[in-house]
Amino acid sequence: MRILLCLLLFAGAALAADGIEPVTVAGPAGDEVYFRITDGDRVIEQFPAEPAPPRLPADTGVLWVDRNHRAGIVQALALAGDGRHALANWYLNAERAACYRILADETPLWESPGAFAWAYGGQQAGASGDGGVLALSSSAAAVRWGRTSPWPEWRFNYPAAGLNGFARCSRDGSVVAAVQGGVLFGLDAASGDTLWTAPVPEPTRLQGLDLSDDGSIVAVTVYDSCLVYEDGARRAGIPVGTSSSGTQYAAAVSGDGDLIVTGDYQGRCRLWRWNGSSYDLQWSAQVGNPWIAGVNISRDGSTIACGTGYNDGKLCVFDSSSATPLWVYQGFGSQGAYVASVALSADGSRIAAASWGDRAPSGTFKVLTVHDRGDTTPLVAVTRDQEPGSLFAVDISDDGQFVVAGGKAVHAQIMGNGGEVYAVIVGASEPANVGVQSVSVPGRHVRVGTGYTPAAVVANYGDAPASFPVQLRIFDDRDSVVHRDSAAVSGLAPGGTAPVGFAQWTPGYYSLYRCEFWTELAGDGYPHDDTLVVPSRCYHDAMPLLILPPTEENTVNQPLVPVVRVVNSGSYPDTVGCRLVIEDSLGSPVYSERLVTPALPPDSSAALQFPTFTPADVGRYRAVAVTGTGDDYLPGNDTLVRPFLSTWEIIYDDGGWNAFYWIGRLDNDKFYVRFTPTLEPPLALTGGRVMVNMANTPFDYVMVCPGSGAKPDTLNPYQVVTNVTAPVAPGWAEFDLDITLRDTGNVWMVCHWPTGSPAMGIGADDAPPLDLRSYLSSNQDTFQLWTRHDWMMRLEQSPNVGTAELPGAAPALRLDEPRPNPFRDRVTLSYQVPNPGRYRLALFDAAGRRVALLVDGPVPAGRHQARWDAGRAAPAGLLFARLTRLDTGATLAAKLIRLD
Repeated sequence: MRILLCLLLFAGAALAADGIEPVTVAGPAGDEVYFRITDGDRVIEQFPAEPAPPRLPADTGVLWVDRNHRAGIVQALALAGDGRHALANWYLNAERAACYRILADETPLWESPGAFAWAYGGQQAGASGDGGVLALSSSAAAVRWGRTSPWPEWRFNYPAAGLNGFARCSRDGSVVAAVQGGVLFGLDAASGDTLWTAPVPEPTRLQGLDLSDDGSIVAVTVYDSCLVYEDGARRAGIPVGTSSSGTQYAAAVSGDGDLIVTGDYQGRCRLWRWNGSSYDLQWSAQVGNPWIAGVNISRDGSTIACGTGYNDGKLCVFDSSSATPLWVYQGFGSQGAYVASVALSADGSRIAAASWGDRAPSGTFKVLTVHDRGDTTPLVAVTRDQEPGSLFAVDISDDGQFVVAGGKAVHAQIMGNGGEVYAVIVGASEPANVGVQSVSVPGRHVRVGTGYTPAAVVANYGDAPASFPVQLRIFDDRDSVVHRDSAAVSGLAPGGTAPVGFAQWTPGYYSLYRCEFWTELAGDGYPHDDTLVVPSRCYHDAMPLLILPPTEENTVNQPLVPVVRVVNSGSYPDTVGCRLVIEDSLGSPVYSERLVTPALPPDSSAALQFPTFTPADVGRYRAVAVTGTGDDYLPGNDTLVRPFLSTWEIIYDDGGWNAFYWIGRLDNDKFYVRFTPTLEPPLALTGGRVMVNMANTPFDYVMVCPGSGAKPDTLNPYQVVTNVTAPVAPGWAEFDLDITLRDTGNVWMVCHWPTGSPAMGIGADDAPPLDLRSYLSSNQDTFQLWTRHDWMMRLEQSPNVGTAELPGAAPALRLDEPRPNPFRDRVTLSYQVPNPGRYRLALFDAAGRRVALLVDGPVPAGRHQARWDAGRAAPAGLLFARLTRLDTGATLAAKLIRLD
């Protein structure tokens, strides 16, 4: 602010003659004087010194940094409310969840392998107040751990795997909320049992979720909305930006759930308050440059913080009573200085911010800062000279004493991998505090009749030498003690560690043993880090992890190769047998095959590729995988079920985009997909759709044409549809077709970008197996096959070819196949009437009750379209559409399937 003021003064007055000139400026504590020295052409500004940061205890600073990344990147993390344990999501390579003990060192307390989902803002991980509940989600399951063990307390498998999901827990540790595949699940944190479920629209546009302290309020953010639920019941929603300019950052909720803060790509930070029936906008602050990145709110609702970017990122802090910031901090640099994540203590008195930092390889600009609410001056700061990479995620303890942050080892805008986790303390640690740091014996796998000598390492996290006993108890899975021992540690120096050994233990029978090691120091200031638990498996076991393919939607009559991933989840090397059964909508088996893996070491998995299956009918199917191994100890985990659909739509993607692509030449740019209809001719093509990342941005045309050799015959198209757009993004740009095919040749879809188009991309799916049907071209790029992805372009085929399509026939009443079918929230019905008249188009459930009236009255001759937004008007299951000409009674019917 002082620099700006000086520039204004220089612009408004001539410089004084050479010499020293006093200048008065307004400072935080009143007027301040600095001196302007004029020396010929030079002007030297001697600003007042920056205020000294408040004096803090000697422990304040970075405690440790974990750079043992194994080419992974930290995309999300959560810090327990007491600040003593953190959960980090390592992504990209060596994917894993890692739990850290903040007052120990950079070595994780435990690691649990798995590919877990993340979202921008870095906070889509969960930790309760004491760290006793830790949660993450994969695309297949929500997983809950305790702080003492890498063995999950439970896994909640989603009904349909594939789409990204998120899981977080309430601060009181009672509830885990998980959202995936269009469903929000409220789960009991202790047992993993389902407390309630609720539908969530637009599952492919999911950005994250947040919970109130007791878990009763859950806010789910999709691209342009924040959807709020109270114990599973939908509250009034909150708009976030627009369908084409929303957000990719989750809204944040106060501890009582009454206040919600949102940020959007229009640069607005907004505060909303629940009035008992809806959310009122309290204020809107236009602070983005150009947009808002991470947002957060203190648990008591008093303080709000947001980050901005893309360049010249800022940290803005507000009192919840006003849209005017308390202060703005902008010390993160310029180019690429994106403030990606912010966090606040429970009472808002302390704020932490994580930034990408400037792209410059050196400098004193910041990538991590910690502030008091009353002062912009960082209490702790990590600069580019100290950290070469970018930080994506930050969290802070309830009392503001501990901070964790994580990110990437090089700048976010630079290709590369590797990451880091920071632990920071602001204040003093406990003077008396010891705990078990690690356990080397027993490990995760033990065997009956083999002797093991338990061994652990204990650490002194306090400020004075300590002497204390160390205890060991081993329990079986019936909670009976099968082994116990103790050892003594004497005079362990502050910061020191010591190995501890115990009497030998030999497992006598199959069980999941629980080995608990703990310290007993009189006056220990923080007992929550005393204990470490090692689960030791001692049995044979196997389980199915994933069935894919089939995907959620599959094309009728199109062969697919089912793949089941199985794991040896026991403690002995074993072969794993797996039987895959596929049942039709009546529950009758239509496919059954069994395969066996070679011998797998414990915790190793294998993908079993089964013989081809071809769905012969449209409708629901169920794939059931059952594993087994000799002497299987846990038969309850042997079965995995994957519901899936067979539809008329010709599909070569798995339903989830991994990236969006365009050519970007703006010189006759085109994407192509080669389709092979799976129905016998004659057949109809009734529509198509393309996944895009921009709303209301058109392709100037989409063409459907026959093939000519190995290329599309674009000179003789079947049909050309102009100005094809999507109403929301990411989302499907849909269009109708009226094409009859009388042969079995390939059909091509061609998407053409207009000259001057913005960077609208088409969804690209890289999940194996790739179908190798995607192509591209421009005036500068020859027609070529793209081998890294399948473009997400689809065609709807139908066996319903009306008599009007036959040469010489008179126009006829026609009701096309509903699109999409099956559907969840929205369905389109296209129909043709031969003559003007009164018509009725209605939907009925399986019992014959009418659930929707779409058309009822005069309709001109020609083709028409009706759309139905289902909402809660009809349950999932079978529906029927009936088109009736009222003056003659002529009726056509079509079958629809609505998904859960």
